[in-house]
Amino acid sequence: MTETLTGTTRSAGMTYAEILDTDSHPVRPILYADSPMPPGPTLVPKERYYSKEFHQLEVEKVWSRVWQMACHEDDIPDVGDYLVYDIAHLSFLIVRDGPESFKAFPNACLHRGRKLKDYDGHCSELRCNFHGFAWTLEGQLADVPARWDFPHIESESFCLPELRVGTWGGF
Repeated sequence: MTETLTGTTRSAGMTYAEILDTDSHPVRPILYADSPMPPGPTLVPKERYYSKEFHQLEVEKVWSRVWQMACHEDDIPDVGDYLVYDIAHLSFLIVRDGPESFKAFPNACLHRGRKLKDYDGHCSELRCNFHGFAWTLEGQLADVPARWDFPHIESESFCLPELRVGTWGGF
C-alpha cells in the first residue's frame, strides 16, 4: 500500500517515528522533529555534478575537513611501507613508522613542494628526488645535501607537517 501525501509518496511500512517508538532506550525529542525540507523530491541543480567551482568548494569545505579511509593496516604491513593517498588535487603519504604506529604527511617536499613519492612502496626515509632533502619515517629532517647552501634551515623546525591518523577495524 502506498500512502499519497501532498507533494510526496511514501512506501508501505512503519514511519520513522513509529520505529523510534519501538526503541528499547529513550529517544531524544530532536529525533522526532520534522525535516525542514518541504515534502516531495528535492531537485538538485545539474551543475552540482559537473561544475568545477562546486567541486573546488566541496574539496575545501568537505574533503579536506573529514576523516578519510586511506588504507588498511595490511596495505602497509612492514615498518617503512608507505601508501600514496590522493583525493581531488590533494596528495598524502601514509607511512608505517613502527610495528603498531602510523603517520600521515602531505605528499610534498618542504623545499620546493615536489611530491615526495609518486607510487606506493617501501623506504627507510622520505627523500625528495628534486634536491635530495630527506626526512625520517617520523617526519624529522634527516638530510640536506649541500647543507652550506641552506644555512637558514633549522632541522628542528623543518619537520614534515603531521596529519591526524586514527585506526578503526584495521582501517
